[in-house]
Amino acid sequence: METILQEWQDFAATLVPAGRTMNKVALRDHIKLILETVAADLDQPQTERDAADKSKGLLAPEPEETAATEHGKERLAFGFGLDAAVAEYRALRASVTRLWQKSLKDETIPATAVRDLIRFNEAIDQAINESVTSYAYEKEQLTRVFDTILSSSPDLSFTFDLEGRFAYANKAMTALLGRGMGQITGKLCADLGLPGADVLQRSIESVIRSKTQVRAEMRYTTGEVVTDVYDCIFAPVIDVDGEVEAVVGTARNVTDRRASEEHNWRRANYDSLTDLPNRRLFLDRLDLQLRHAARTQSLLALLFIDLDHFKEINDSLGHDAGDALLRQAALRIQSSLRNEDTVARLGGDEFTVILPELGSPEHAKSVAAVIQRELARPFDIAHPAPQVSGSIGVAFYPQDGLTVGDLVKSADSAMYLAKQAGRNQFSFCAAREG
Repeated sequence: METILQEWQDFAATLVPAGRTMNKVALRDHIKLILETVAADLDQPQTERDAADKSKGLLAPEPEETAATEHGKERLAFGFGLDAAVAEYRALRASVTRLWQKSLKDETIPATAVRDLIRFNEAIDQAINESVTSYAYEKEQLTRVFDTILSSSPDLSFTFDLEGRFAYANKAMTALLGRGMGQITGKLCADLGLPGADVLQRSIESVIRSKTQVRAEMRYTTGEVVTDVYDCIFAPVIDVDGEVEAVVGTARNVTDRRASEEHNWRRANYDSLTDLPNRRLFLDRLDLQLRHAARTQSLLALLFIDLDHFKEINDSLGHDAGDALLRQAALRIQSSLRNEDTVARLGGDEFTVILPELGSPEHAKSVAAVIQRELARPFDIAHPAPQVSGSIGVAFYPQDGLTVGDLVKSADSAMYLAKQAGRNQFSFCAAREG
């Protein structure tokens, strides 16, 4: 018995799926019980009818679980392929037959030994049948369970072959595409008109090449012309030899989450009254622009704008009128700038403007003059239309500051110089002539 068990164990070890470890007990599985069952069968008398039926595979199996059925279940659980599980029985048959023949000393094999050998082979065939049936049943049940799980999931689930063609799609995926399974399998993403099909195809190819997960984003426009955003994950299916045999994918609709994230981000970075960048976003953009200016050795200007006499208008006409004036002022400042320029509201009646990549300081002077002219026009918020003006301070990188803090301080100081000089004008830093 031990010799047979050891040979089974050694052979089974060569079939262990890649990346799995199995101890001696797991490798020997239920083979001892299988052999004891065979031995017990050989000790029992057998009618010619039983022998004939068994040879044709017609002998009904025992209703209860056998060692062979347990073997099939466990080999499936350990990731063995069906061929590997059956190969163990073939090796067992060869091992026992060889040992049997070796034990017979005479050249003439007794008739009883021949009958026993035939019955042994019939018992092994029966064990193979039970193991394969159990393996197949368990696998089909797992398939049904997973298909039920995937079908009931609101997430999209699908698999691809190594050419990137659909091999499976769950209910959510077929519903999204408006096609049955038969119309999806065998098709490429491009064949089904999926947006960004080239990106999805490259993601599949990347999974196959790297044997690692890849994330991608898919945008799908529904019949109501609403674009849904899906977060996709593609993962490799690795076979027993460690090679990719398929690619599985899942996709979750993150449209609402993205909208919520965008809303929260705008609340944190934009002024709710004027819809301009707020202080936080302004400082972030100024930092990025200063880094760019340092790399390209280009000139950058920062304008600090404060509305003159705004407090009087706010107090006399009320906060609603004051808010309306600030919104109009923001639009006027923005209309005076290039697309690459940034205007922000720091709070109250203070605005800032970032002017990157200037050809000369004269451009900043020209922009400041346009903004002053725009702010001086009457505001249509009451009758008669009130007027304000703007005091503007101008600072330049790198002359007036190399850091965000230094440049902001320089522009703020220049703005106060404009206030002290009588308002409704712009000033440079103290070292410059306004």
